[in-house]
This record gives sequence, structure tokens and C-alpha cells, in this order.
Amino acid sequence: MKTRILSHGSVSPAGIGLTGCTSPWSESRSQAVSLIGKDSPVFSRWGKEPRIRRASPLSYYLMEAAEQALAAIPNLDRKRVGLVTAFFLGNMVYTVKFYRQITEEGRRFGSPILFPETVFNSPASHVAATLGLGGPIYSQIGDKSSWVNALRTAECWLKIGSADHVLVMGAEEFDSHVIDALRASRLLTKNIPISEGAGAILLGKTGDGPALSAISDGHSFTSRKNARFVAREGLADFYSDYPVISTAVGWDRSVQEFAATGREVLSDDSMPCEAFTASAAWDTIRAMGMLQTHGLKGIVIPHWGLAQQTGFVCLEK
Repeated sequence: MKTRILSHGSVSPAGIGLTGCTSPWSESRSQAVSLIGKDSPVFSRWGKEPRIRRASPLSYYLMEAAEQALAAIPNLDRKRVGLVTAFFLGNMVYTVKFYRQITEEGRRFGSPILFPETVFNSPASHVAATLGLGGPIYSQIGDKSSWVNALRTAECWLKIGSADHVLVMGAEEFDSHVIDALRASRLLTKNIPISEGAGAILLGKTGDGPALSAISDGHSFTSRKNARFVAREGLADFYSDYPVISTAVGWDRSVQEFAATGREVLSDDSMPCEAFTASAAWDTIRAMGMLQTHGLKGIVIPHWGLAQQTGFVCLEK
């Protein structure tokens, strides 16, 4: 029995829910600014939650996206729901604040309140505790392709019975220092809009949602030139008559063009941006919509890693 996507949730500068993944974005709304200002709906909903009142924006994004996905399935036994989160950068806002205190004021002045929020798994802990999830919890760390590793972990849990359902989530937050570093390293160029947010999908073994028919991960590369050939080999694992959704936004566009030669590549009107694992989650939700709107039997979603590896996921009706 194939693993199916039962529901989803998302938070992005373009909006909350499905429209946040598919609506065109204006460039001014796609910058790396916090989405939880005092007037935002995310902050209005979760700002008074005791567990996360001192948490970084990342936890707010995850909380909202997770609750959207869970609320779509009534009477779900949350004690049997697992959680896998995928991060590239994780809690950057508080991490920068914490280490700034140490470097500028001395090690004695590193805040014990901030330190727990620098740990990669703390946002997942907040989500599980606040929403009453009783299944296993795990955080995958890597570039955008870590989303594919997270899906494989979730599929394994469902297969061995560790959970009845699994939330798989990708989320990112940014700090100006981090953006400068990413651009200095040439992972990102100045013309690529940066965005924050989160995406979530709920997986289960029963239901009518799209099926995860195949997952192909671990396609590691050592250079940008090598990434093109590695990606082509990865795509060869899937039916050639299944179209590929366009997910490349930067230097990976040349990788996508090379690897997808001879295949149909589908795109929509949403503005290209980079939010790493959050983008990977949004791409999965976008592909779910394309299955319906384009009347497809299946679609392949490439997750082009910018640092170390590429992964692929195939969805079928």
C-alpha cells in the first residue's frame, strides 16, 4: 500500500494555505522579513501560546503550517502522529543573537534563555508539545534535498508501524548576516528573492490523496558541473512520460535544463524565490495541485540541492 498525502499547510509571504504556494508574489513581499509581526495572522493566532512566546519565527511558521494540515483531517489520533522536520539553516535569528552576546560581551553573558532555541530540534519539540503529537520526532539537516530524506524517513515510520500518520515539514528563517554569507559563497545571487516560511504535508497509508509512488535521494555531487550529470542519472529512475515540475530558481536552472532534456517541464505563475526546505515543501504542494489541474497520471518533483545533493519525488493519483 502506497503512502498518500492526506492534507497540507503552508505559510509564505504570498499568503497562508494553498494560495501561499501558487499565487504570484511581488518582489517586495518575497524578501527575508519576519512574517510574524504584531499585525500578522500567524502572530495573532500563536503569539499568546506559552510554549512559543519566546521562540524564534521558525517555530511560529511550523506551528501554523502543522495545524493547517492536522485540522484538515477530523478525529485524527494525534498520539499516533509522528513529525519529521527538514532544515537547511534552522534557528538563525536566535543563533546569531546568542553568539553575538558571547563574542561581544564574553562567554559569561550568553543568554541561557536564547541557547535552547539555537538547537535544530527545538522547533519540532515546540510543535509536538503544543499540538499534542505523540509519535516519533526527528529533524533532517541539509540543503533543499533534505526534504526528500525527510519523506523517506516518514515513509519508513509508516511502514514499520511507528506512527499511523506523519507530518513532514520544511521551514526556514533568515538573518541579514546569513544572506550576506550565502551570496558571498555564490550559493545565491542578488537577483534571487529570499523568503521565509514553512510548508507541511500529512502522510498516511489510507485516503484518496496523491501517492508517493517513488522517492530517489542521495544523489551527491562535488561541483556544479558534476551536479548536472548526477541530476540526469536521478531523473532516469522515473517514467519518461511523467512531466517534471520546474523548481529551479538560481544556478540550478542550468542543471534542470540539462537533466530534464526530452521531458515536459511544467511551471506556474508563482514567483521564483529561495526558501530552501520551505521551498521544497511548497513545491510538493504545487505539484499536488498540478496533478489535478493538468489531469496528470503522475508528476516528478526535483529538489535541487545547492550545496551537496539532489533528490526526486514522484507523485501519482
